[in-house]
Amino acid sequence: MHHARCTGLRKFRRGQSRSDWVWVRRHRVSEKAGPTALNGHIPARLNTLYKLGDKAGEIYRLAHVTMLQAIGGGKVQGPEGMLRVGWVTPDVGTVVRIRQIEGMAHLIPLEPNESWLVNNRIDLETWNTMYD
Repeated sequence: MHHARCTGLRKFRRGQSRSDWVWVRRHRVSEKAGPTALNGHIPARLNTLYKLGDKAGEIYRLAHVTMLQAIGGGKVQGPEGMLRVGWVTPDVGTVVRIRQIEGMAHLIPLEPNESWLVNNRIDLETWNTMYD
């Protein structure tokens, strides 16, 4: 089991601040209109986790994430055989329900803070979920 972490501006274990990469489920597989990249999932940077409550006693567990998008139509490209992802808009975040976070994503940086490769060799189960 892996725990995704986000520390905001605080340091993590006397090191740098930490914002892990996670898989966010954008929609259910059954709601897809034909084949799409990553089977309804997209990698995102986890910025903040928080819990809100209202006067009626409802509790909302939410996450603020910065989404990436598949580059090149979501097809595996290049000699490495991995999918390339990059920022939709790097400074704009999205609020999602925590239950939409499917797990940790492992990305390999290509261009610093611009594009990454989705590593299909470290987490084969996740890769098969995305392309099954």
